[in-house]
Amino acid sequence: MSTALSCSVVIVAYNSRDYISACIASVTDALQGIESEIIVVDNGSPIPILEEQKKAFPSVRWIDSPRNLGFGKGCNLAAKMATKEILFFINPDTVVSKGTFQSTLAYIESKPDAGAVGCKILNGDGSLQWACRRSFPSPFAAICKTIGLSALFPKSKIFASYNMTYLDPNIETEVDAVSGSFLGVKREIFNRLKGFDEDFFMYGEDLDICLRIKKLGYRNYYFPGTSILHFKGQSSKTRRFRTFVDFYMAMLIFAQKHHNYHMPTFVIALGIFFAALIGVFSRLVPQWWKMLVDVTMVLLCALLYFRTTALPLETTGLLVLFTWLPLALAGDYVSPKLDGLRLFKFLIPSAAVGVLLSVLWLGTDPSIAYPAIGSLLGCVFWRRLLFWLEYFYQIFSGKAKRSILLGGSTDKIDCWFDRYHLKPGLNLLGCVSSIPERVTENNREYLLGALSDLPSICKRTGCKELLVLSDSNGFREVFDMEWVKSLGIRPKLLIGTDNNSNYAVVDLNYFY
Repeated sequence: MSTALSCSVVIVAYNSRDYISACIASVTDALQGIESEIIVVDNGSPIPILEEQKKAFPSVRWIDSPRNLGFGKGCNLAAKMATKEILFFINPDTVVSKGTFQSTLAYIESKPDAGAVGCKILNGDGSLQWACRRSFPSPFAAICKTIGLSALFPKSKIFASYNMTYLDPNIETEVDAVSGSFLGVKREIFNRLKGFDEDFFMYGEDLDICLRIKKLGYRNYYFPGTSILHFKGQSSKTRRFRTFVDFYMAMLIFAQKHHNYHMPTFVIALGIFFAALIGVFSRLVPQWWKMLVDVTMVLLCALLYFRTTALPLETTGLLVLFTWLPLALAGDYVSPKLDGLRLFKFLIPSAAVGVLLSVLWLGTDPSIAYPAIGSLLGCVFWRRLLFWLEYFYQIFSGKAKRSILLGGSTDKIDCWFDRYHLKPGLNLLGCVSSIPERVTENNREYLLGALSDLPSICKRTGCKELLVLSDSNGFREVFDMEWVKSLGIRPKLLIGTDNNSNYAVVDLNYFY
């Protein structure tokens, strides 16, 4: 497919430093031969994009916002600088295949009535993200999704209308809305609509603009002829509780703005509130056992402290509350990750407040600090214990494939071999390099040899995967993919930086 259309790619990043370089590198590759520009907004991130990352992509137009403007406002800010015919809004925690923009632009060119166009969006493991095409939310559709009827009857047009799971994901379809993770729109249409509605902060902007596009007389299309990978939720990991609030507030704003439901606003607000409660509860239920272990840990520490005397209900209740609450607010009961060490920053201040309230309000002896500290340490300890049990299970069961890292010439690879911060999904044996003369002194202790020595290294180590490291600048060492595959080795892309608790592994076949 060829196209004469030009495009501007807009990326609004919030706490996406670990993924942004791989995203821009894939976008840059996919824009080869297309008249284009890339505009990135670092949207007031507490963990900002590094200057060295920006310098690695000199053609990118960077905008630094001193505060988090929200997704819609950040996109509007970048769109004002855009000069090309088509605007693509994509998330920073995505990677695109080489033909993504070429195919989508050709598709838009073939559809004069196209308003918004979205493509197939995949998870990191290659499975489909059903939210890549949606119908406009109605009370009935929202109820079906909230109580699980849409999951129970995924092929039903009645119960599964929210994410349209009854449609074949490989067939082009006119839809109500496409996802803001990858949304293409003509700049002329976008300007007529005055961009995204900035009343929405993080969710709902895509639904709103798609509805307004349809009201202008255009159509929104789901185009499965190409795909992107989306490592869902990276930007919201540091603001879990606020994320729930933003999502359900967005639904309320959408309902109030478009008056689709012919119901009083207070009825809609009440329904959204109960949906929010059910939504939060449904995310907590799968992790109920973690709450139970934490409460048991606090009760054991209190029992050891009070010994033979009856446990004072008020004091014990405070200890439980000020241990459970910070863990809940930190999102520990929602996330499948069991990272205990990072929870100290939540637990220590909360434990201090609990002790002070117990002493000043209930008149408890200040030594109540001992069981409070014991509870804190106990909650972190069992998480670390479970981490190691999971790690060794993955290793000895063979679920974590024996892998070699390609990237010996990359700075800071030692974090991937840090024995104190191992990753259960990875079993890294060492590294190789396609440019061994550039291997740094720090990396030599992990070096197994040159890439050309891979056949003998694999025979010696039983390696099954070659993980090609994409560093913080988007750099990755070159290699012959067909040669690697001929050795019976699966080549994969490893995305991450020195903050390697946040990483993704992608099958490199996706890019070809």
